Amino acid sequence: MALLQHETCFMPLFPLTALRSLLPAALAAAALALCLAAPLPARAAEVKQYQYHQVFISTCRADPRTDTIRMYWKDANGVPLANFLRLDAHLRSQGQDMVCATNAGIYDKQLQPLGLYVENGVQLRKLNTRQNAYGNFYLQPNGVFVLGDRQAYIVETSDYAAEGSLWNTVARYATQSGPLMLVEGKINHRFDPDSVNMVVRNAVCLDHAGVVTLAIARNPISFFDFATFLRDELKCSDALYLDGSISRMYPTLEANMGPAFGAMIAVVRAHGAK
Repeated sequence: MALLQHETCFMPLFPLTALRSLLPAALAAAALALCLAAPLPARAAEVKQYQYHQVFISTCRADPRTDTIRMYWKDANGVPLANFLRLDAHLRSQGQDMVCATNAGIYDKQLQPLGLYVENGVQLRKLNTRQNAYGNFYLQPNGVFVLGDRQAYIVETSDYAAEGSLWNTVARYATQSGPLMLVEGKINHRFDPDSVNMVVRNAVCLDHAGVVTLAIARNPISFFDFATFLRDELKCSDALYLDGSISRMYPTLEANMGPAFGAMIAVVRAHGAK
């Protein structure tokens, strides 16, 4: 059984499929409440730039235990926010600042997420279990990035489907995309080290401590090389591809260039907070 260090306490990281049998629900809830009540030092999300070979990569690293990571799709009128300018205005109207943000996966022509999308505990798009179709989303295995209460997960779609009722209680925010780039430190076997298919790409990944990194290769890179960077340079164990050529990240010079897109992942903080 792995342990997740949470400053002054340690929380057991149980596989969710075994949680019910290993701990009574009341005991699990009490343990989680005690752990989350432990004092945490002030931290802030870290925005950083890398040069990996000839590729410039921007990252935003955030700890779900201490940073606020959310997903956003539409405004109060049901209109897709579609870009960082509108997302920033939306957040400011709620007294929040945007630390960093990126597009949250593949979407259709109506700016609708192509797969599962959960926002503030409400499922707005259902899990897409189709496999034999064209496009990166369907390159197997694909998966779901889940934000629960102070913890993040990257889950293979088939595993999410198998334990859907349980994951639905965990997910406060979720976005489905594909393919999975890393699974427990292993690069997707479908990725070709000699591939010449190079485009701008973005991804979300988790390290062994559960820290989230949003990453974008701002000039073209192959799947294999991007996955290698996430594993070797960022020390991520699991990673989910988000999208390709349209991808952008705030803050970068090109953040507000290009077409509209669907949902976004953002790290936010209260206005005026440091």
